[in-house]
Amino acid sequence: MTTLAKYKKIFGEFATDADFINDIIINLKLAKNSKILDIGTGMGAMSILLALNGFHVLTGEPEQTSGREGEDHHQHNIEAHYENDEEHRGESWGDWRKSAKNLGIEDQITFQNFDVQELSFEDEFFDGIFLYDTLQHVKNRVLALNECIRVVKNDGIIVVLEWTKKQIEEDFKKYGFKIEYIDPRNLIDRADISIEELNSEMVNIYLLRKK
Repeated sequence: MTTLAKYKKIFGEFATDADFINDIIINLKLAKNSKILDIGTGMGAMSILLALNGFHVLTGEPEQTSGREGEDHHQHNIEAHYENDEEHRGESWGDWRKSAKNLGIEDQITFQNFDVQELSFEDEFFDGIFLYDTLQHVKNRVLALNECIRVVKNDGIIVVLEWTKKQIEEDFKKYGFKIEYIDPRNLIDRADISIEELNSEMVNIYLLRKK
């Protein structure tokens, strides 16, 4: 079994688009010694996929959350999906460290909490910043994105991954959560930033670059 296949087995339905996302990570052509920030650790899906691609990743949960109902929808969905699954029963899906250890890349991921609306990093510090279903949980998304722009290098990349309208509808039918559709192009109106959109059935990926 390949490492990516093992990743998809661990994350189940939450890795449906793993090949699509993995291909985009590869096509970014970031150097392996790049400084990578993953904002919004969650169950570790993004950090672990980045680590499997050879990167060392700094990850953490944004402290400034929206406080909306359904904020922990992914953890609830995971528990609901696997509660009757013998293979995964008793496994802590909220513990990203366990999944990282199972894949042999736990040493490539460092965790710390930070305020995404006031990042404690120098200007132009990171080569790549990833936000996977993170903006859902941020109170001031415009401020958060501008902070990411501040701390990413001039030749760096910000990758925003958000659910498609189709996936949001399916999650609502399945779990009853009202997840907000987010398009960062509606949040960032800056002449010095270009935004490229890539789509699959499950996620929309937005690549933000400084011009």
